[in-house]
Amino acid sequence: MSDAKMVGLPILVASPVDLGRMIREAEAIDSTLSQESLRGADVTVVPKMSELLSQTVEMNKLNLIQSNDRKLLVQFLTSTRDKAPRLHMSFSADPSPQFSAKLTSWLRENIHPLVLITIGLQPNIGAGSVVRTTNKYFDFSLGKALTKNRTMLMTQLRQAVTDQQANEAKMPTETAEVPA
Repeated sequence: MSDAKMVGLPILVASPVDLGRMIREAEAIDSTLSQESLRGADVTVVPKMSELLSQTVEMNKLNLIQSNDRKLLVQFLTSTRDKAPRLHMSFSADPSPQFSAKLTSWLRENIHPLVLITIGLQPNIGAGSVVRTTNKYFDFSLGKALTKNRTMLMTQLRQAVTDQQANEAKMPTETAEVPA
């Protein structure tokens, strides 16, 4: 088996935590099947595995009954955990699973095919997001945008107040006529 056989990770495997869970599971399956083969038992059935690991095995067309494929899977997952680019994205509210899947898909198509994303919560950012990499920090929050454009915002607010006061001054004051 060659490393070129490994295609990638399913969209649902997005975070380093998911990857760690899959590595432990793949190592447990490898250990179980290796013990079975040492006992002389004919290994024809792979133990039950999680949906994420099952999708990864299918996507990469691996046969876990073969020792080389199991070793390749563990090596690929470990290498991905250690070397894949990581992003930490913070939102003001917990994003839906559909949004997370779309975000992961877009990042894997446009940034790196094995990017790992950790999603966090920062209620104080209001709207938008904050993105951190190992050496960069990007603040796309509404608060940051308002702070950045504070002078323009204040100028616009003053102009609006001045215009409203001018309109009120132009309006004739209504005097109530008292019928005699």
